[in-house]
Amino acid sequence: MATTTVGLAEAKNKLSELIGRVAQGEEITITRHAEAVAKLVPAKRSSREEAIQAIEGIRALRVKHRVKLTTEDILGLKNVGPR
Repeated sequence: MATTTVGLAEAKNKLSELIGRVAQGEEITITRHAEAVAKLVPAKRSSREEAIQAIEGIRALRVKHRVKLTTEDILGLKNVGPR
């Protein structure tokens, strides 16, 4: 997912355009005096996109921690959520 940074004045002038880009999946950080003050993100991701991100997260954890997770382990953790 692409992330873009725009200044507050530009965001005010191009809000419709920025909202269109966010609707396509882009995240936009809004800055004031070079400091991040807000972020525009899609309101809802598709189930497929969430599933792909979850799988990528599990793979990254397995590589980082060399953990052997079984299917039963993963199914048991699926409703735990972030900590």
